Amino acid sequence: MWISILSLKACHGKACGASTSRGAIGEEGGESRAVWPVSPTRKRSTSGSTLVEGMLMLLPTLALIFGFADVSLMLFRWSTLQNAVREGARYAITFQRSGALGQDDSIKKIVEQYAMGFVKSSNTPATIFVNYFSTSALTTAIPCDTHVSGCTAVGGNVPGNLVEVSASTPFSWLAPLSGTYGSGSDAVYSSTALTIKTYSSDILGGYPAGVSSVTR
Repeated sequence: MWISILSLKACHGKACGASTSRGAIGEEGGESRAVWPVSPTRKRSTSGSTLVEGMLMLLPTLALIFGFADVSLMLFRWSTLQNAVREGARYAITFQRSGALGQDDSIKKIVEQYAMGFVKSSNTPATIFVNYFSTSALTTAIPCDTHVSGCTAVGGNVPGNLVEVSASTPFSWLAPLSGTYGSGSDAVYSSTALTIKTYSSDILGGYPAGVSSVTR
């Protein structure tokens, strides 16, 4: 309001015509501000800046989305396999077998049952492993006569020994990574799939009633 009064005083005794100013004076919240028309060149420049800013925000946003997805899927696969080998170890310590299968193949079938298709007993190369250790030599697995059709004699799977059930599966990244991470033998390339390995072990219990040995 005070701006209007000052304008009237300035025009007193003179003919105040139309304003020759390029802008208009507006009042907002008791303060005045000038509103100038935006040129077409400036509009085009502003729209270009918005596009660049949008792209700069889109790239890190996509990286975060892919990162969360990769970590979530990797943890899901790891936890699923960990549960599968744990169930396999629980089954192993009871010396149970499935039909005519040996103990090792029976354990692998249990792991496959809980693995949700991530690993199978028929995979080549093998992705499910069963090993036995003496409690006095935990770093050396007790060999079997043959790992193809099962042992024809008892080979490590005796009460008191340690049974270890393990599984491994590759995991490929969803995110389009680029470059190389690490150096030498530890280098990981963008196209290199990770290998998820899980282990579970327990002490073998006693034979079932009436059983003196179990074929691997």
